[in-house]
Amino acid sequence: MRIPSVLVLTLVIAFTLILYPSYSRADEVLAVIGKKKVTMSDLERVIGYYTKDKRSAIEQNPRNKVNLLRRLVQATVLADLARKEGLDKDPKIKERLSYFFNELLAMEFVREKVINNIKVSEEDIQQYYNANIEKFKQKESVRARHILIKVPENADAIVREKARKKAEDLLKRVKAGEDFKKLASEYSEDPGSAKKGGDLGYFTRGRMVKPFEDVAFSLKPGEVSGIVKTKFGYHIIKVLDKKPGGVMPLDAVKNVIKKRVIQELTRSRVRDFIEKAMKDEGVKIYSEKLMPQKTLLK
Repeated sequence: MRIPSVLVLTLVIAFTLILYPSYSRADEVLAVIGKKKVTMSDLERVIGYYTKDKRSAIEQNPRNKVNLLRRLVQATVLADLARKEGLDKDPKIKERLSYFFNELLAMEFVREKVINNIKVSEEDIQQYYNANIEKFKQKESVRARHILIKVPENADAIVREKARKKAEDLLKRVKAGEDFKKLASEYSEDPGSAKKGGDLGYFTRGRMVKPFEDVAFSLKPGEVSGIVKTKFGYHIIKVLDKKPGGVMPLDAVKNVIKKRVIQELTRSRVRDFIEKAMKDEGVKIYSEKLMPQKTLLK
């Protein structure tokens, strides 16, 4: 059974003020619990118990710090009340606490012996890039805005002509120099993109209906199409940017590769480290005894 790391961390928080009751240097007081004081140093120490990404999220958002401070205070108050009632002396509670602390100690041992020693060199990154070059190929893509005047598929000729006339009037306004984004926001009948000034973001071939796609990929950045008919209605397309297909350069994906290599090394080295420790200790696990027994048919 694996105990969630958040539960282990809660236990650590509950004992923080007991294990480290005060600092000799003056520090800003964030909370008072009877005769105990929770200082900025106490809170910063608890933040240090989290992973790098979680620490960053806490540091960047004051509300997260406030929530963590409340958890720290609440855990301390409730733990103190539990001790007053002798709950910490209960054999069952002590046994569970022992399990939780074993879990925490094991995690920190692995971190100290394995995870903290994982280093990724420039050569490692280059080798991963060369071995996985297919993963870094990207298709040609285009970023475009559009104005859509919808036409129902079963619309009659009069409805279609009215919609086309509206699209043509808008195209004249675009060519006369009016702001495409503003016109799209006001007149486009595509609810998904109209609120973004008609911006569809980047897309590759196969993402849009073919008549729209063919025109979008034929335009240069800054160019505006004529009226483009699709099953949705009439479009006016403006291309904002184009990205050629090909392999992304190493510099563009170096950070992504580094994270992947660290993740892969962490998984493999932690697994190998644990398996070796289990083997060295002569561990035997009879997991079959926990599986359902096969019924013998007469």
